[in-house]
Amino acid sequence: MLVLVAAVLIVVIYFYYKNAFAYWERRGVPTLQPSFPFGNMFRVVVRMESVNDKVCEIYNKMKSAGYKYAGIYFFSRKVFLAIDPQLIKCILGKDFRHFNDRGIYYDEENDPVSAHLFSLSGPKWKTLRSKLTPAFTAGKTKYMFDAIKSCGDDMVQLLENLMKLDEDIEIKDILARFTTDVIGSCAFGIECNSLTNPNAEFREMGRRAFTQTPGDVFKMVIIRSFPKLAKLLKLGVFSPRVSRFFQQVVEDTVNFREQNNVTRPDFLQLLIQMRGDASLNNLHNDGNNHADETCGDGLTMNEIAAQAFIFFLAGFETTSTTISFALLEMALNPSIQERARSELADVLNKHENKLTYDAVGELQFLETVVLESLRKYPPAPVFLRKCTERYQVPGTNVYVEKGLSALIPAMALHRDPDFYENPECFDPERFNEANRHKIKEHVFLPFGDGPRICIGMRFAMVQSKLALAQFLQHYCFTLSEKTQLPLKMETKGIVLTPIGGIWLKFPKSSL
Repeated sequence: MLVLVAAVLIVVIYFYYKNAFAYWERRGVPTLQPSFPFGNMFRVVVRMESVNDKVCEIYNKMKSAGYKYAGIYFFSRKVFLAIDPQLIKCILGKDFRHFNDRGIYYDEENDPVSAHLFSLSGPKWKTLRSKLTPAFTAGKTKYMFDAIKSCGDDMVQLLENLMKLDEDIEIKDILARFTTDVIGSCAFGIECNSLTNPNAEFREMGRRAFTQTPGDVFKMVIIRSFPKLAKLLKLGVFSPRVSRFFQQVVEDTVNFREQNNVTRPDFLQLLIQMRGDASLNNLHNDGNNHADETCGDGLTMNEIAAQAFIFFLAGFETTSTTISFALLEMALNPSIQERARSELADVLNKHENKLTYDAVGELQFLETVVLESLRKYPPAPVFLRKCTERYQVPGTNVYVEKGLSALIPAMALHRDPDFYENPECFDPERFNEANRHKIKEHVFLPFGDGPRICIGMRFAMVQSKLALAQFLQHYCFTLSEKTQLPLKMETKGIVLTPIGGIWLKFPKSSL
């Protein structure tokens, strides 16, 4: 009897996958031959390559064959790969109503911190986005600048202490601790102290949030393929321990501030002032004389926790990665480093040798260094949009059905020689004022685009430029032999991470 049941089950699974793997071919969408049961993702599942590497491979094969889009299989799950920039422009902007969801699983009841701005969709996302947008203006970023600068000063002090050991320094971990402290201070209003204690709980939780164990991979397969089952089983996107930690931190901090009438110049304070239908117009030190628009219905405690949580997740690892790669490229290209340092010296002379918010804003060449780092090493090399309304691909008879995901291959676009001459070459001049307009639309997407473009990109740029300016101000850094070249990226995890880290030497700067 058991043999018969097993045989029937095998036959059912076989025909299920056979039917699933014929999906794109039946609809006239070009695709590569899938393999049972992994689809096009076998090497990704067994950790032989990353999702980004596989997507870049498919992008290059399909684009060289003249296709503007393609179909991909993640196991039996069907994903539409957009290749042509004009099609990407439509998906992210013009036809946004068809793709206004990221397709990210969340469960407000069992995992409240998962219901954040990044994952929400529809009217709830639109309402929350309008509430939070005022918190990311230039004035509000300036409002938090001193907190960022304080963390940068702590980082410099840590480097000074490490330099006494006369050893090369792995900078990626240092920067992850720096951005953890920044986001901890600005998003949660607490001193994380991960720069002084690398095993601080905030750092540990951040590291765990961005590490995918085999169990996590299996859980995500269930979540993406069978979301109703995932909700029934109360599966969260992140480890329950991580979710509980961040929710408890927010609740404790908010309660303490409200009970003791404590205020701080940080993102959490802005969220607290949105609670109970508050507006942002009472915030001091904003730099504006006019009142901000009111935020509508107030945020709940769970909503506050979720937004602080995504600020942390979206900010600490991605920004530290960007700064790390910028330092790597400046170490590899001394002339670029010296030009950035020269610009910094000129700006500091105008600002009484102080790194202020306005001074950082004047570092235009350093900004091109950051933008070129984002081009060559986009922290989120691929991202998704979920089709929320049946969509006809412009100029074709092909439809993307409601519920399917559309994949945007950011890194493949950033490294495409048709869009960037010598794409493997690090050239900040691509982004100077004379050349920036020459970059084709929708081939530079480090923050996404359209209505769901990253809400915190201004904050990320200021944080990145400030950290790089502090490195340039104090050190003439060079590359250590410990850095493995050419770079190879980790096949697990979410954000681009070089295997072996990025090691630098730090002789003193003349500034």
